[in-house]
Amino acid sequence: MAAGPLAATLAGRAHRAALWIVVAIGFSILVSTALDNLLVLALLACWIPGHYREKWNTLCANPFVPFPCGLFLLYLVGSTYSVGDAEDILRALDKAAVILLIPILVSLRPSREFQDRAVCAFMVAMLLTLALSFLIWLGLVPEGGVIKGIREDPSVFKMHITHGVFMAFAALLFTLKAREAKHRGMKLFLALAAALAAFNVLFLVHGRTGQMVLLALAAYALISWFQWRGLLTAFAAGSAFAAMVYVLPSSALHERVRTTITEIQDWRAGKPVELRNMRLESWSNSLEIVRNNPLLGVGTGGFAAAYAKQVEGTSMLPAGQPENQYLLTAVQLGALGLAALIALFAFQWHLAARLATRTDTDLARGLVITMAVGCLFNSFLLDHTEALFYAWLSGLLYAGLRPATGRD
Repeated sequence: MAAGPLAATLAGRAHRAALWIVVAIGFSILVSTALDNLLVLALLACWIPGHYREKWNTLCANPFVPFPCGLFLLYLVGSTYSVGDAEDILRALDKAAVILLIPILVSLRPSREFQDRAVCAFMVAMLLTLALSFLIWLGLVPEGGVIKGIREDPSVFKMHITHGVFMAFAALLFTLKAREAKHRGMKLFLALAAALAAFNVLFLVHGRTGQMVLLALAAYALISWFQWRGLLTAFAAGSAFAAMVYVLPSSALHERVRTTITEIQDWRAGKPVELRNMRLESWSNSLEIVRNNPLLGVGTGGFAAAYAKQVEGTSMLPAGQPENQYLLTAVQLGALGLAALIALFAFQWHLAARLATRTDTDLARGLVITMAVGCLFNSFLLDHTEALFYAWLSGLLYAGLRPATGRD
């Protein structure tokens, strides 16, 4: 007789522990991959016990859950016909499984209190990263150790691509929190943090992806908040920004723009290129693979083998991924997989209107923009930090979806 109440008590404690682990993941995502892995394992251990019917009913009632689950199912099916070896297939499935964190978090049904705690934990990590980045740039923090960057490119816990993307998203997050802050001092602090984060992305750290994400998020914010006036403002701001890049030729952004232009000018499809131009070469070859396997692709984990065959007999180098999530998905899962990925982002954008607050909606759509733009230049669902962040914040936000109305 005691087993029932005891099991219920243990399940309740495990559930609460899981929620606190979700909060801890918010801080660890940008700080430590090793800690991420431990926390995810702990989350799974706490999620498994009890409340099965409630979890199932929650998942069935949430209209966003089928999309990440459906995409992972395609990866499972793709593993049955993959041209890759067993090791590549298992590695690809392991990477794809990260998106299953979305239904796990949705099933936990985190309260508003825990959602706010998790986002605050992420904000603390970003504020710490921002402060350390400026200190590295000023030469007040030594390079090396846990610091990944250097004074000329002051990323902190991750390399500059990841640092720049997260800092761009943080600029939006700080702006949204400043908008809703009631206390004038906190509003000014968060607005300053947003401005410093944007400056960090544009002028200190060399990641071009972060700069593109920041510009897209800024345009979204202006258009979302000010409608057609925001569109005009975005155009005016973009023109002023372009002029600023021209006037400040010594800035990190100017150098990255020049590098990009040089890479495009130097690159010729099918000819040997420098390592810095590998992205353009891999895109060209990946498109050829997609043309030859348009519907279902070459299978989960089959990219490396298919690419090696594509460049066989040429002076071009093999590649493990094309630095473009859309192409990687199309190569592995064909048009069907690419459609599933785009549908995931599209319905996530649409369903954001049903989140509890305006800030949640803007944050969710900012996440979609971050991923959609970032995936043009990187394979974000293959990268640990970006994929975990996407799954963590998606699950956290979309657990709070409101019921549909006639306007949805």
